Amino acid sequence: MRHKGFNRVCIVTAGILFLISISSFAQNIKLLDSLKNALRFAPIEEQFDLLNSVGFEYRYSFPDSTIHYCTKAYELGKQLKVEKTLARPLSFIGLAMANQGDYKSALEYQNRSLSVALSQRDTLQLAHGYNNVGRIFFDEGDLVRAYTNFVSSRELFVKLHDKSGLAYVYRSLATLFKSQNDFKKALENSEKALALRKELGDPRAITSAYMELGLVYEEMDSTPLALKQFHSADSIAVAVNDQITKAELKIGIAEIYFIENRIKEAEAMASEVLSVVTEKTNQKIFLRSSLLSARCKLKNKKNPEALYILTMIYESSEKSGNLVFQRDAAQLLSSVYDNQKLTAKSKEFLDVYQILNQRIQNADLNREVERLQFQLLIEKTEKENASLKAKQIEDESLIVRQRSQNLLLWIVAIFVAALAIVIWRVSQRRKLLNQTLEGQNLHIKEQREEIAKQNEILSKSNKDLDVINHEKDTLMNIVAHDLKSPLNRIHGLVRIMELEGNLNENQHQYIRMVKDSTRGGLDLITDLLDVHAWNELREDPPPLAFDFDQFFTERVLSFQVVAEAKGIKLVLKSDVEHRIFSEPDYIGRILDNLISNAIKFSVRNTTIEVSASWANDTLKISIKDGGPGFSEEDKRIMFQKFKKLSARPTAGESSNGLGLAIVKTLVDRLGGMIELKTSSAKGSEFIIEIPAKIAQQVPV
Repeated sequence: MRHKGFNRVCIVTAGILFLISISSFAQNIKLLDSLKNALRFAPIEEQFDLLNSVGFEYRYSFPDSTIHYCTKAYELGKQLKVEKTLARPLSFIGLAMANQGDYKSALEYQNRSLSVALSQRDTLQLAHGYNNVGRIFFDEGDLVRAYTNFVSSRELFVKLHDKSGLAYVYRSLATLFKSQNDFKKALENSEKALALRKELGDPRAITSAYMELGLVYEEMDSTPLALKQFHSADSIAVAVNDQITKAELKIGIAEIYFIENRIKEAEAMASEVLSVVTEKTNQKIFLRSSLLSARCKLKNKKNPEALYILTMIYESSEKSGNLVFQRDAAQLLSSVYDNQKLTAKSKEFLDVYQILNQRIQNADLNREVERLQFQLLIEKTEKENASLKAKQIEDESLIVRQRSQNLLLWIVAIFVAALAIVIWRVSQRRKLLNQTLEGQNLHIKEQREEIAKQNEILSKSNKDLDVINHEKDTLMNIVAHDLKSPLNRIHGLVRIMELEGNLNENQHQYIRMVKDSTRGGLDLITDLLDVHAWNELREDPPPLAFDFDQFFTERVLSFQVVAEAKGIKLVLKSDVEHRIFSEPDYIGRILDNLISNAIKFSVRNTTIEVSASWANDTLKISIKDGGPGFSEEDKRIMFQKFKKLSARPTAGESSNGLGLAIVKTLVDRLGGMIELKTSSAKGSEFIIEIPAKIAQQVPV
């Protein structure tokens, strides 16, 4: 059990190194090539950002290159007088020096970056600067100042709503709390970092977040959860196509397999990693993989192979000063020599192991003391922060109240001033208005006197016009009656001549012309007399009960001969089977005018449909023809007296412009409505709706 627990501690200690190694040789080569190509041809204004981007990509793998490119970027930025982001190249140089282990120079450059960011009011670079300074203090073991800088960075990123920056800070806080065994806060910050990186969708950052979360679970002895996070990271790393990242994930999973005694799978994964990683490309991953391979071989009793690997690990870690790998190698070498019955050698390496382990434990004890002191400081700081926040809330509330009071005073002052101005302006306007009203009243008085005079003149003129109009109507009636009788006699004589026969073709033609002329004159006289009669009529005749179907059929069929003379088919349809109360004379005249118009304006060999229906105490009559239709101008004037429309009769018939005016007058007197549906060259349909009542059936 002690040996297994020790193995777990060793694996977790090695796993902490992931955050450094995951990026060390994982720069995007294609991106670097693209940036360098762009840098060759870019104008000088764009070179500042490109130099920074190239330097940032080199920060882990080739820190010297980062320092080179970012120094050029800083000098170019000063030359271009960049108003913001001049702190970026200084911050990247600090990162590179920290990766080289030169923390003193790294801190110096990060402080310079903060100074520039403050002078340029570059809040984003200031937030990144605080986070980078905090990382340096953490690496040097100054946890108090590390925590203070992380909190300052977090507050700025929250104000900026910068999710990427917040993810970095949560990652830093998770690392800090994990080093102090405060796993609850470490887990909370790791999960926040993972959630933000998922939102941003960067596969490399998501892989790193899953791995960090797995390491936290591993230190919490939650191996299944840790393995789950590693598998999640591995599935995303496939899309990233980053060999170093994949290797780091595989060795983490292999170490968990070894703890679970899945030796064969662990050894296979360790071999896969060693086929990709060498000591020169990434020493930490190489030593972890080699150590795990040696453990597997020792488990499988392959002592010579294990001895070779462990000797290499021991010598390499001794040169690099890595006490953890050196201690683990010494312990395993002691076990190998013990298996080979080489007691002296086994004891020698056991002594080395105990010495190294004691040194590491002493360091762990020192860190534990620091952790407890730091935890007390954090609790004290959090209490102070809570007190400060309460004070800040109280102060802000007081400021808000004071501002509200000041605002209210300003509003009152402005209102009083505005009210005074309004009162003054109203008094001025009232004075001016009174003067204007006096002038208007005088003008109105004069107008009234003038209107009274004009009314007297108009009254006299109206009386004169009434007399003249009456004389005109009387004259029209006399003329109409005097013309009607001779026209009727002429029409009758022409009919007698037709009946006597013995007429040649020319005589027949003359007879037809006389008949048409007299018929047209008689129609005009009839219309004029009817219009005059209806205008003089003060009350409509009382409604009569009549058989509408018989009345309708007889009225329509009276036009059958005229329609057939033009080759027009007259179609009759009625479903009104009962007697109704209405004015048959009005309805008959409406039918006469609409049907005669339909025949006049329809071309030969067409159809005129005349229909009647009854619904909801309403008589509906429709006359649909095949004439030329009505234009928009026709629709505007069609119900006015003596207005000739664009369409002309198709067989030379006369048209006096009174037919539709009479229809409209009669429909209005019946309390009905008339609707026209028409389309150019496609005929017209008049729809009449007249309110009526059903008469009681009277036995014959």
